[in-house]
Amino acid sequence: MVIGYDRSPHSEAAMEYAVEQARVRGVPLHVVHAWQTPVFSPQATAYNTLLVDVYREESGAVAESVERWREKHPDVEITCETVSGHPVSVLAAEGATADLVVVGSRGYGGLVSAVLGSVSHGVLYHVTCPVAVVRPR
Repeated sequence: MVIGYDRSPHSEAAMEYAVEQARVRGVPLHVVHAWQTPVFSPQATAYNTLLVDVYREESGAVAESVERWREKHPDVEITCETVSGHPVSVLAAEGATADLVVVGSRGYGGLVSAVLGSVSHGVLYHVTCPVAVVRPR
């Protein structure tokens, strides 16, 4: 089982659902945090070290958050990985061997969803296994 996770409130709701599903199914939960590297001009080499620092900080914060989930649910095997790439592409690749992919949803609808795009919408169209889209209450 795979979950796309970014520490946001909608992602936390999805994590709660995913942990419970992993427990009920007796399967491990693989937490995936997709990191999309910003594109800079080739002349902006000074930003390389800044990007590395931001990447380490973000992946460290995700790892800490996932560790808290492990502590709260020691009966569920939870692994964590930060991957460079667009969340839809990363989750589609991870979903190729998963029995379920779980994502959160900010709950945007209508025009806002069409203009901003949606990871959950993209995952529904590109992941080949079942997908659970979880919205916070």
